[in-house]
Amino acid sequence: MSGATRTKPQSFELDEEMLGLIAQEFSPESIAAKFCQAVNGRKDEAEIQEIGREVFFEYGRSLMRRALQLGEEYPDRTYEVLREAADRTGELTFPLIPQRFIEIAYLSIQNIVLLPIIENSERRLIFLVENCRIYDQIKQQCGESNAQAMVCRHGCLEAIRTAFDGFGLDIDEMKFELTASSNQEGYCEFVVRRGSGEFGF
Repeated sequence: MSGATRTKPQSFELDEEMLGLIAQEFSPESIAAKFCQAVNGRKDEAEIQEIGREVFFEYGRSLMRRALQLGEEYPDRTYEVLREAADRTGELTFPLIPQRFIEIAYLSIQNIVLLPIIENSERRLIFLVENCRIYDQIKQQCGESNAQAMVCRHGCLEAIRTAFDGFGLDIDEMKFELTASSNQEGYCEFVVRRGSGEFGF
């Protein structure tokens, strides 16, 4: 028998230590507090939107960059098999590989054990964020009206865009959309479309 053997079998699940590190660094409580402090005393809706865009844009980008970094440092067997298949076939990268890192980010900062995926195909990725902790924290810390402004959407959209910006994918050919929101439907639905997003039969 040749070759080294692993003393610890590699799991098909995401590493709990990795999720814990991201949870500590990007807690919903802390980003909500940062936003609330930035808009404290401000009444102008356009100004609140702009401040929120800046705060959450940076949060979303940093969150996903950290997820990408740690996701490579803590590989699981599922990811290794997926990368091997993508490298061998030239397919599957969209949306499966970025989806893994999106799942890492959301499982770290939300109280969920599974990210609800509505569609996962060669043209579209659609998923939900239910009972969002960031939205709830904004509501608790700086009021209903600031939560209703949905400035947190900028964080999610930038995180998703950052996840797809790499792996040989051209994000200029993609659309990143929020198609349902916590202030209206009670949950957020995100759609990533590649090309037209439609299938040609």
